[in-house]
Amino acid sequence: MQEVLTATTKIVGLGGFKYPITVTFDSDTVGRKIEFSTNFGTEYWEPVIDKTTATMLVTYSELTLTHIKVTGDIGDKLTVLSAGGI
Repeated sequence: MQEVLTATTKIVGLGGFKYPITVTFDSDTVGRKIEFSTNFGTEYWEPVIDKTTATMLVTYSELTLTHIKVTGDIGDKLTVLSAGGI
């Protein structure tokens, strides 16, 4: 799944994904971040980022997530790769 930000924050529901998942956020924005939720967006936390470059954040989850929230800039791209191919 790929999503392009149309605002500085985007929340994406993850119903139907098979785990584990890899999350990539293409952004060079200062203050960029990825946050996960397991309780339908009531609370979010920042996962450990596995790889950081000047233009990308990458992380991984084996937890069943309900939502991902990313903060960046308009045009930044979020990609979620699932073990189930979604």
